[in-house]
Amino acid sequence: MIVCDPSAAPASLQRLRPRPPAPGPVVVRRDDVPASAWTGLHLDGVLAPLWGDVARVRGTREDPAVRASAFAPLVPARGAVGRLAAAWVHAGGAPPRRVTVLVRSGARRPDPHPDRTTAEADLVDEDLQTVGGVLVTTVARTAVDVARWVPAPTAVPVLRMLLPHGLDPHEALRRIDAHPGGRGLRTARATLRQV
Repeated sequence: MIVCDPSAAPASLQRLRPRPPAPGPVVVRRDDVPASAWTGLHLDGVLAPLWGDVARVRGTREDPAVRASAFAPLVPARGAVGRLAAAWVHAGGAPPRRVTVLVRSGARRPDPHPDRTTAEADLVDEDLQTVGGVLVTTVARTAVDVARWVPAPTAVPVLRMLLPHGLDPHEALRRIDAHPGGRGLRTARATLRQV
């Protein structure tokens, strides 16, 4: 039996070989396909729900980059995913109902959208990272924001989910202590101590 190595073929024949197909999208939005196809792709098990009207192709890994890309159309270049939405990007779990987009203090907020809430925040570059092409607050900044702005019964389980993804509650407490004044800091301290 003769086994031929395809890479050993002459260059003139190499260019005639079929190219492997390009990988398809991992994230599919409801607007990308006709309504009947959207339902059919879910019923056939091709798509798995991800967030709202966004699904991922079954057989692909749901990781932070995939979760962040679900929010991409709702996050302008001047904004970053924050609070519970950022916690979901980092750790998974139950997706948020709406994406929270944070913009730097004094920056123009994005136009209203039913799937998005916006807030101004004192953001520094060290608080931000790019995940799946989308700007997201870091795990440490996300923890501080969740502890500060989300009621403790909801915040504590979310913060515990962030522990295996790099959350150090003591570091988060030190970050809060570095800002002596501000709304929600006392609540944030109490919430982080429960973690």
